[in-house]
Amino acid sequence: MSEFCLVLCTCPDLESARNIARQSVEQGLAACVNIIPGLESVYQWRGELQTDSEVQLVSKTYKPKLDALYKLVVGLHPYDEPEWLIIEIADGSPTYLEWIKSCTK
Repeated sequence: MSEFCLVLCTCPDLESARNIARQSVEQGLAACVNIIPGLESVYQWRGELQTDSEVQLVSKTYKPKLDALYKLVVGLHPYDEPEWLIIEIADGSPTYLEWIKSCTK
């Protein structure tokens, strides 16, 4: 089992995405957060079909930081129920993975 993972989280706009990304990295909870604008999401919410423009965050982190990262995201996020999906990193460049670990200690 890997010590590293990616966390996916969508935001409603660049301002909230940048705030979450900056604080995640500044607090050592993620080594890097990619901000990908231009998503269109179609989903069900409270029994109604929704279509919204969103911004995708992809956070690279060390698993022991997940709980703290989750608390930060939920505390800053404007959504009632923010996306929080964890994808294990099966393998990667040893030096890159070590960089993630060193940034999140």
